Amino acid sequence: MADIAGGAAPGLVYACLTHVPLWVAMPPYVTTIYSGESQGPGRLNLRDLAPEWEPHHPVLGGTAGAFALKNLVLRQHPAATQIGICQYRKFVSRKRLGVSAQNYKVMDVLDRAHLQPAALAEAMLPGVPGFLVGQPGQFAVGDVSYDYLYQYKDVHHVEDLLRFTSEAVELGVLHKSEVIPFFQEKVFFPGGIELGFFPAAFWIDSITAVERVVRACVERYATRREGAQARVWSFCVERLGSYLLLKHLRAAHGPTDWLATQTGHLNLITEDGSAGYIPGA
Repeated sequence: MADIAGGAAPGLVYACLTHVPLWVAMPPYVTTIYSGESQGPGRLNLRDLAPEWEPHHPVLGGTAGAFALKNLVLRQHPAATQIGICQYRKFVSRKRLGVSAQNYKVMDVLDRAHLQPAALAEAMLPGVPGFLVGQPGQFAVGDVSYDYLYQYKDVHHVEDLLRFTSEAVELGVLHKSEVIPFFQEKVFFPGGIELGFFPAAFWIDSITAVERVVRACVERYATRREGAQARVWSFCVERLGSYLLLKHLRAAHGPTDWLATQTGHLNLITEDGSAGYIPGA
């Protein structure tokens, strides 16, 4: 994986994570990592890059691909200075490209039929080194914002987040004093540390810590869920990744100063021009 765009962003390693055939042709500077049934000969596959995680793909989803990307960077690109991650239908851009999803205000929607390869290739470039992530949001119903724990117990299985957090404390990924701030946090980055652009050192350290927690969970709990709830540990990782990202940005730039310089726009590619977001679709 060479530096993107002929040196336009030296040190960047940019990967697309997918478990399905790509919806759009990725720019030449983006390398695709395949998982699930999309794996095949001549591709960068989860089963080759991170074989220990391939059996756990059903409870991890794209998070398994992030672990594979970590291995790829460490083995082949140890001098990388910036990591970029997109998914087959989601990516972060510096400029606004679409319109707000009707039911997800920090995500913009783009009709696949209107995407031109050259324009997409330009839009997907981060522009600067360091961080570029989507706008943070809140779990709000009406005029009330809910914290991570309250929202999780409403939309997922709360025992999973409790077990995950316990393992994070046991392993030192979260200090015991951070448990309440983690549960009570209301600012949330969709995708956590699995969408956007990050300094390589921050991302490698963070994804390695997250991987340790996930490993402990899959070894201790044989949890399987059906349908939309299948990605048991991925939902937890998204929240922990968001918390770690917030903690870093606040420490480095103050409570909110990072909003103007470190955030862009999270884009969702749609097939039918719809303005709504259907999770998992």
